[in-house]
Amino acid sequence: MKTKHNILTLFATSFMSFMQLLDASIVNVAIPSLTKDLNVPMNRAEWIVSVYLIMICMLLLFWGRMADQIGYIKIFQTGTIFFTIGSLTCAMSPSLYILLVGRVVQGLGASMSMATNIGIIAMIFPMSQRGRAYGINSIIAQLGNISGPGLGGLVLSVLSWHWIFIINIPIGIIVYIYGRFMFPKENRKVKRVSYDWLGLITYSIAIATFFVSIFLGQDIGFGKVSVLSTFAVSLVFWMIFFYVEKRLAEPLINLKIFKISRLTLSLVSALIVFSIGYYANVIMPFYLTNFRALSTSLTGLIMMAIPFANVIAAPIAGYFTDKYNAASVSIFNLFVYAIPIVFLMFVTGKENLYLFTFMLLFLGVGNGGFQNNPMIMGYAPAEYQGIAGSLAALFRNLGMGIGVSLATTSLYSGMSVKAGKQIAYYPSHNPSWFLSGMHFAYLTALLLLIAAIILVYSIHRLDKKA
Repeated sequence: MKTKHNILTLFATSFMSFMQLLDASIVNVAIPSLTKDLNVPMNRAEWIVSVYLIMICMLLLFWGRMADQIGYIKIFQTGTIFFTIGSLTCAMSPSLYILLVGRVVQGLGASMSMATNIGIIAMIFPMSQRGRAYGINSIIAQLGNISGPGLGGLVLSVLSWHWIFIINIPIGIIVYIYGRFMFPKENRKVKRVSYDWLGLITYSIAIATFFVSIFLGQDIGFGKVSVLSTFAVSLVFWMIFFYVEKRLAEPLINLKIFKISRLTLSLVSALIVFSIGYYANVIMPFYLTNFRALSTSLTGLIMMAIPFANVIAAPIAGYFTDKYNAASVSIFNLFVYAIPIVFLMFVTGKENLYLFTFMLLFLGVGNGGFQNNPMIMGYAPAEYQGIAGSLAALFRNLGMGIGVSLATTSLYSGMSVKAGKQIAYYPSHNPSWFLSGMHFAYLTALLLLIAAIILVYSIHRLDKKA
């Protein structure tokens, strides 16, 4: 395949990743509009974000394993179709329930494409060019993840929330048509498809029931028998999953990889940092649009400070990573990350918007400077590179899903303590309750950040001993 076709294919697969990660975060800024238009409380509307991420977390490893057997391109193209159909369903949704169905279909398609785009890049680029290709793919995909609220605010300033889904449709069609004619031909790799179905079932139930217990707890209270029972089911299925995986010749996840301590610490720290990053996606739209009474266009512009700083910080941090090491660079940037988090713990709502935007820039610098991929892939031996890449994507999406859960749970808890009753919606008549909830939420974010710093420092110490 000619070089220009390689580049076009790289951008086709990367831009699909961009759109799919964008859809994981762009909906957050539309939640205030969705709660009004669909007449649902804020905690129910958050399911629109969560069900998409849950589907990706449940199926990402499954499609990665299937792609190794039946081909990357077949699954990528099928995923593009499902993602586009899901986007159309979301755009035409008259109710929350139809919208959730559309998000499930979107999540199915996104999991298929996310699991295979790296494999397609490996197919079309020689070894000498793959590093740069992976880097471009990572930057484009990450930009989608963090630019969602900003772009969403700009779209909503002139159009309805339906358009955040409509814009996916022509892009999905173009990518599919391009792939139909320009992707390399790929034969089926095996005659008989084999898979760890028991591992998939137990893992999927464990993931789904974990998130259901969190959001059910937000709705009715965490002390309820139904919530505790659902969490117990999740715990039981996690135990069954690990029991099964240890005894299979070809498991869903080769648990031996977690014996590599620096790799495991890198994965967990990445999950924590991605969770923290999602606090802004969940909380900032309500703070800026509802509490500060700003227009959606101005909210979008202010929140664009985060991806703007991220894009600048990421390559600079990459340069210093090559010069020093990923753990050292990451520790420095996590301390930078702490600056805006402490600031947001004490906001009064009267801060100058220029100062507020400047602080959001630090969120982008801290996030962009955290070198999770170099740490994860750098500590994975050659025989584990494939599974390490899949786990990196899984922990990233798990982090985003857990981030939604933690951000909303801590926000509602803080508001409930202030109000003296259960609160799971934006308190329009008592905005001070929201501010208290926001302060508490960012206190939990700071505690998570401290945990991440400790983990990365442990990696740094292990690097010195190696």
